[in-house]
Amino acid sequence: MFKLLSTLLLPVFFVSFAIAWANPSNTSGLSFQIVALNRAVHPNGHTNNGSTYTIEDLRLPISTSAQYAYGVFVSLGTGEGTRLKVLALDTEASTSWVMCKPCHPSPPQVGNLFSPGASPTFHGVHSNDPVCTVPYRKTANGCSFHFSSITGYLSRDTFHLRTGRAGAVRESIPRVVFGCAHSSTGFHNDNTLGGVLSLSHLPLSLLTQLGAHASGRFSYCLPKSTGHNPHGSLFLGADVPSPPPHSHTTNLVIHPGVSGYHLNLIGITRGYKRLKIDKRVLVSHSCSINPAETITHIAEPIYLVVEKALVARMKELGSDRVKGPPGGPLWFDRMYQSVKEQLPNMAFHFEGGAELWFTSDRLFEVHGMNARFMVAGRGYRRTVIGAAQQVNTRFTFDVARGKLSFVSEVCD
Repeated sequence: MFKLLSTLLLPVFFVSFAIAWANPSNTSGLSFQIVALNRAVHPNGHTNNGSTYTIEDLRLPISTSAQYAYGVFVSLGTGEGTRLKVLALDTEASTSWVMCKPCHPSPPQVGNLFSPGASPTFHGVHSNDPVCTVPYRKTANGCSFHFSSITGYLSRDTFHLRTGRAGAVRESIPRVVFGCAHSSTGFHNDNTLGGVLSLSHLPLSLLTQLGAHASGRFSYCLPKSTGHNPHGSLFLGADVPSPPPHSHTTNLVIHPGVSGYHLNLIGITRGYKRLKIDKRVLVSHSCSINPAETITHIAEPIYLVVEKALVARMKELGSDRVKGPPGGPLWFDRMYQSVKEQLPNMAFHFEGGAELWFTSDRLFEVHGMNARFMVAGRGYRRTVIGAAQQVNTRFTFDVARGKLSFVSEVCD
């Protein structure tokens, strides 16, 4: 949804930061709130109500409500140049970035555009800086990036991580490297987002730059969007709670220099029936997890098995597939109460015995007498677990140990 880049970076950077995680000199952690994007409330009480995303916004074959998009409040800069922004959570983006003056186009967002000249601690990254390596470009004006719909220059400034409903400053982190974007033609921010907060394992992500503050560990819980401004939580480092004994744990597959937290998906259950999917198909299509993807999409060869089983089950319940354009979303009719009460669940099975269950309310969006299946698949080459299927579950990433734990939790 909000991808900036997913390209190769020098492995030597990853190694150096991994050493910093393994030998922390500061054991303090960090924590702050996650807000559902369509109910993002500025600390001064202003609310930016979300609108419906379009197909282009989500890069999905359906339109999906903004209720499954999430962000965090982060302050950037110092002095008169300090700006409070809402940044989208992304576990694949190579670096965090914000829209900066001048920016074309300049969509409405929480707070004013960040003005580099107004912050006395702002500095552009010089082309000779060690961080200015591929995919960044050395130019006469500094170190530029040009990825997908976002272009600009790498920069450094102070990030203030906030916590609590009042947004009180918890910790100020100086000289954070981030992208200062001056063009964002394809970034659809729902009139709220000012950029992206990267939690990837790559060298220029905020997670990596926090070093001992995070120690390669973070945990988040996405709230289900409701009318009472739900708030989830994002914890880093020492603030990350220990997973309870009944948590599920599986391996994180991390490739130095390659974005994404990958998981070994070994099977899928629809309802309570394990689907027959060739193991070679599962192995040949990667699976990852990212809250920046609004809904889950499944690699097409796997999705076709899920689709066939789901259509058959819905027919048994008395609900037929609604015909639509080829490759479009799955819609079902006759959503009588008796049908809604029997809508099937689904589970992903991972290496080591971990199971991630998706209840029916995370899989179906009911509109009157019709329901839409909130999982896409046709045309996709890989599987990514998106935000809609992550709500009310706490995910704990221990990047240094290569482990992901998850457990059900009411996140608001």
